[in-house]
Amino acid sequence: MPHTDHKRHLKEVLGREPTPVKLHSHTHKRQEDQQWIDERARKAYHREIQVEESEGSSGGSAEYSEYHTWSQEVGRTQQGRVYGLGSQAYAYEGQKSCGSSFLPNTQESLYTQQIATLTAELEQVRKAQTDWHIQIQQQMEMQQQIHIQQQKEMQQQMHMLQTQILEEIRKMRDEMSGRSTT
Repeated sequence: MPHTDHKRHLKEVLGREPTPVKLHSHTHKRQEDQQWIDERARKAYHREIQVEESEGSSGGSAEYSEYHTWSQEVGRTQQGRVYGLGSQAYAYEGQKSCGSSFLPNTQESLYTQQIATLTAELEQVRKAQTDWHIQIQQQMEMQQQIHIQQQKEMQQQMHMLQTQILEEIRKMRDEMSGRSTT
């Protein structure tokens, strides 16, 4: 069975594109006892797992990063193929296999996933901006109400002061007019 069929089957089972390690594991173990078909297959798998553990996640496309690491670890064979991946190496590099009818656009799928992720992030940013704008508007309205209330209180205080001053002036006038008549 070609690697393309294995990959398609794994994608259906997993619900996502299989990683190079998963594809290699699937195609290089015996079905009856899950033992590696040869020592090279076992060693390649374990080297990749060690590299993954030592490097951790470095961002970017995990699938492409894993392919890149895998291809460096095991090296290329004839016709540009990578050991354990068959013609699937072309998919990870965004190329077509010349000798097969392999057309699943893994690279396109990765771009689609990245676009979906970025679109979701953009929507979150837009929502945050809208929420922030609403919050600022509410704060401005609250500040305006406080300002109006302060103006009213100031006018009341000024009116009370005017009334007190006028009362003082009347008293002084009355006192002065009472002195001048005596």
